[in-house]
Amino acid sequence: EESYTSKASFLDSDAIPTYGEEDIPVFSGKRIKRGLYRTKENKLLNADVNGSYNILKKAVPKAFADGIEGLCHQAAVSTPLVLSIF
Repeated sequence: EESYTSKASFLDSDAIPTYGEEDIPVFSGKRIKRGLYRTKENKLLNADVNGSYNILKKAVPKAFADGIEGLCHQAAVSTPLVLSIF
């Protein structure tokens, strides 16, 4: 169920209601043009990234229980293996 995931601000921790279950929701951020979302603190982020995080938050409510800092414990760079097949 993906209703309101593109309108809610992930960084502002907006509540994401289910369509038709509540009154008209009010969100703190806004999509300002195709592909760009502005939070209430004027931070800009990719609108698809914002929506994707909100879908994950809606599907797995405890996914960010430790905060978004808990997503990456150690920075790493990975070089892909290049194979020649001819």
